[in-house]
Amino acid sequence: MNKNMIRDLMKSLLTYIAVILSTYTVFLSSVMAGGLEPLPDLQKAVEEVRFLYIGEDLSFLADKEYQVRKYYYQIQSKTEKLEILKEVKGHFEKAVSKAEEKFDSGEEDVSQSAITKLKLGLAGTLNDIIELESEVKVAQLSLALIFKDNYSIDGEMPNPDIEPVDFKFNNYDKWFKVSGLVFGIDSKGTTGKHFPSNELALKTGYLKAVETRKKLNLARENRKITRALLVSEVANYDFGIGDPEELFEALIIYTRVLSGYYDSVYNFNLAVADLNRVKASWIGKP
Repeated sequence: MNKNMIRDLMKSLLTYIAVILSTYTVFLSSVMAGGLEPLPDLQKAVEEVRFLYIGEDLSFLADKEYQVRKYYYQIQSKTEKLEILKEVKGHFEKAVSKAEEKFDSGEEDVSQSAITKLKLGLAGTLNDIIELESEVKVAQLSLALIFKDNYSIDGEMPNPDIEPVDFKFNNYDKWFKVSGLVFGIDSKGTTGKHFPSNELALKTGYLKAVETRKKLNLARENRKITRALLVSEVANYDFGIGDPEELFEALIIYTRVLSGYYDSVYNFNLAVADLNRVKASWIGKP
């Protein structure tokens, strides 16, 4: 056994021991506290899922890591959307109350139809909140199942805000090289070495990541514009110079555009995660 093999073996052994100690620490602190720890941050979750399923084949591990990222991104994006909906709910409630006061006082600039629209907007928002809260719970339960119920789903995640992952490549060949991917040189191939004919999934995944990043950039610009529109309409309505129907439209647009933005972040992050899952079979590790 040469020195390089011994060094690699020792490095793997030390990593294994570190993960065991980390897992034991979490378990011990949970027992002492009388309950399970809340879900860890994403990076730690990825490390722990590799330990939990150590010994499984590469494809299985890569898929598990992808699932962990998917559910984390789902929880983060849906939690962000819930915050938007709760903000919109507050605006609708205030607008309904103010419109009804004006209507009852006999002011002619408020109609029963306008009040009905505002109430329907509020009802739709409440319905969306209920649906999203349920979807977050389902994603949390899915994560708990992956971690074999070692974590509680009741606690808040360490990083509840979703942020776009780092992926700034604009050239496939450059990304291919930087990622350490190579083509095989014999008929059987070896770990990390593949042939051009097997490259379709890799190219498709790369194109999807680039596509979703472009859509995210567009959604980011739309978010800024829509936010300014809502602030203007809410201010006008509060000062008594705004129209309830215009406020209704602004709230609906705001909800749709902001929800679309967080969907765009989720889709982009998931596309990059899927690309990394495909890449795993090329580089020999998840």
